[in-house]
Order: sequence, then structure tokens, then C-alpha cells
Amino acid sequence: MEKMEAGTQIQLLEAMLDGSKVGTIVTDPAQEDNPIIYANHTFTEMTGYGKEELLGQNCRFLQGPKTAPEAVDQIRQAINKQEKATVILRNYRKDGTPFWNRLAISPVTVEGKLYFIGTQTDITIETLQQEAITANENEIEKLMLPILSIQPNVATVALVGTMSLQRFETLKVKLCEYVSEHRIEHALLDITGLTWDEESPLHWFTQICEALRIMGSHMYITGVTPQAATELVRDLERDNMLKTYSSIEKALADINE
Repeated sequence: MEKMEAGTQIQLLEAMLDGSKVGTIVTDPAQEDNPIIYANHTFTEMTGYGKEELLGQNCRFLQGPKTAPEAVDQIRQAINKQEKATVILRNYRKDGTPFWNRLAISPVTVEGKLYFIGTQTDITIETLQQEAITANENEIEKLMLPILSIQPNVATVALVGTMSLQRFETLKVKLCEYVSEHRIEHALLDITGLTWDEESPLHWFTQICEALRIMGSHMYITGVTPQAATELVRDLERDNMLKTYSSIEKALADINE
């Protein structure tokens, strides 16, 4: 391209930019309010605005009621410091429909003059898919760790399925949060329907028991079989305060005495 005339080079570069799947704009910070001085075809298609509506405007016009102020502030700081930045934020098209925009900002100096190049990628589909996955994971987590208050100061967790170290860590966090939020004094963990992905590590529950004790609460393990009770006696220290019962009813009877 070095041997081409300047006009030809510009036409080819514009054709390349217009054929790109990434929206591209150039802004001029030397002008008041750092307006857009160039926008490619992809950007106009993405936003619904024509070039005559875009040029001369600051790109904040894409912001709307649910655009995060933190993301906007990150953009502002990058421009003030003349630094590169990549920000994901909610923008709005001309017709008012929102979309998730991965905006990358880069300062560029040409012949001693500063410009900013902004590239926009519409990641709405990817973002919505991730939100759906997260919501599904949270729902599964709730189903796997259903914590219920059965009396004003008593909560129970019926553990079913397979217990892994990762699931145990989640249980520990969620149960402590629930006890603190609802001021639970007695927490019952029923392990009747529980299996293990390794040799039965029932001593793990002593960690939760100690955490709840510090919070002023008590923990009880219910659904303990004779075999599990034997393992607990073997694995735990004699001064351990973990209380075990064969059923929830027997634990409640002890609590309500």
C-alpha cells in the first residue's frame, strides 16, 4: 500500500473498516466534548443512527437508564489519562433497544495530534447466554442446598445427592450466611439422602460446627446411620461438640426440651 496514492489508500482502508464485523469510530479530543469525526458502516448498522446523526456528537448518546455509571467513569478516566481501556456496558440503539457493548478505547497520535479510536462489539447474545447459565447454576445450587426455617430459631438443610469438597465449601458459606441473616440458633443438617464421592469425610462438618459456634449457633447432624456414627467416633476428637441424631424429630425433641 506504500506505493499507492493517498486517496486510494484511504478508500481501501474505509472499505476494510466498513466490511468489518466490529463497529469503529474516531473521536477528536481537541474539539469541544471530544466528538465523533468518523464512524464505519458497522457502527451505524449496530446503533441504528446514520452518519449524519453521529458525526459531531459525543458517543455518550448511546447511554441510557441502565448504563452502569461505573463503566462510564472508567471510560472517562481512560480518556483523561490517554490510556487504553476495554469496558463492557449496556448501550441503547436509536429505537431504544438495549445491547451489550464491548468497547475498546485506544489513544492514537498522528502527526503530533491526539485521536481516540473506539471499537464496539455487540456481545448481547453472549451476555444473555451467560446470565442464563448463571441463573440456572444458582437455581441448581438452591435445589442442592435447600435451607428452610422450620421454627423461629431453627433451620434445616436436607442434603441429597453426592457431596464433594466444592459442594461442601458452598454449603459452609451459604449456611453461615443464612444463619446470620435469619438469626438462627439451631441448624440441622440431614444427611439421610447423602452420598460421598470419596471415603465418608463426616469430620468436614466440624468446620461448619465451629463456624456456627463462633456465631452463637448450634449445629446438629441428623440421619446418621450406625456406620456413620462409628466413623465419627473414630475420626473425631473426644472433646468435639458435634451432635448427631438418627432423625430430625429426635434432634427437634432435644432442642425443644
